Amino acid sequence: MEPEYPVKLLERVLKVYSPSGHERELAGLLKDEMESLGFRNVRLDKVGNVYGEVGGGSPTVMLCGHMDTVPGWIPVRFEGGRLHGRGAVDAKSSLAAMIVAASLLDLDGFSGKVITVGVVEEERRSRGIRQLIHEGLKVDYAVFGEPSGVRNITFAYRGRLKFEVTCRTETGHVGAQHVHRNAAEEAYTVWSRLKSTFEAKASPHGVFYSPTPVLVGIRSGGEGYGVVPDTCTVDVDLRLPPTLHCDEALEIVEESIEKYRRGNPEVLVELRVLDRVEPYVADRGSPLITALKESIKEVLGVPARLLRKTGTGDMNIFGASLGVPVATYGPGDSKLSHTKDEYIEVEEYLTSINVYKIALKRLLTLL
Repeated sequence: MEPEYPVKLLERVLKVYSPSGHERELAGLLKDEMESLGFRNVRLDKVGNVYGEVGGGSPTVMLCGHMDTVPGWIPVRFEGGRLHGRGAVDAKSSLAAMIVAASLLDLDGFSGKVITVGVVEEERRSRGIRQLIHEGLKVDYAVFGEPSGVRNITFAYRGRLKFEVTCRTETGHVGAQHVHRNAAEEAYTVWSRLKSTFEAKASPHGVFYSPTPVLVGIRSGGEGYGVVPDTCTVDVDLRLPPTLHCDEALEIVEESIEKYRRGNPEVLVELRVLDRVEPYVADRGSPLITALKESIKEVLGVPARLLRKTGTGDMNIFGASLGVPVATYGPGDSKLSHTKDEYIEVEEYLTSINVYKIALKRLLTLL
């Protein structure tokens, strides 16, 4: 492999625009790259995940990154040791580093397999990782590529309950708004009550341990200009601490809505759950996290730090479903995720390749 290949690969990956649901071109590029790097059993699955293997036997380690990004093109450019582009942080640099690290492994003399997967739609409803679980993928360890910063390992994420609430009323002329209920105002009232309910459950220990609802969309409708809106939907993204699981949170939501209904029988209120991901806390003492910690220490010369993240990741779904040791690790400052000018420090990206590679060697000698 040429010394400049890792950076060239990341640059090519960033130049392919791949918002959720539009990962096909990038999957094809990565499939070709894996094949040229000597990966075995390279394939695209039925939902568009790209998959390749190196080595064979036991144990099996999965490196998993997502190909999709949030919408919004950012021109790719180098500037001051940084590579700018949509997905530079979240999370194409992690995926590219995983592919390079797996390809550089020297597996002579010991057994073990590394599966590297680029999944689709992590930014939506995690369709890619759910497909891997549905297919019955069996691994001993799984590392997920998300921006933790090269010195840090993420071992815990909050959960997520996404839902929409729709209010329906009888419409009429805006000049007679005093006799008609406004669906937009009613929907916002429902949202305000939900927000207050969960804010009252805030933990003194900080955001990670608190439920935090966010209003992410409002859609109102009517028959035309000059009428009071008769339909309005609010979209809510509720993040959950480890102490509050999705069923419990949904029960709180339903109780709040039912209380509103009793006081406002003329307003029809409908609740629809869009997505649910349970909170997840990985075992900090697992062989996987130990291997990552030792690798960070070897590469950087400083102790690793373990992080709890206030977001949600594919690690939650996979770890809870398979019960195997999991962790999230990758280059980049997560504060830049989804922003208008994502960038990755090239040196940090290259460092993460070494950390992945050394951690893999440690894991593949454990069993």
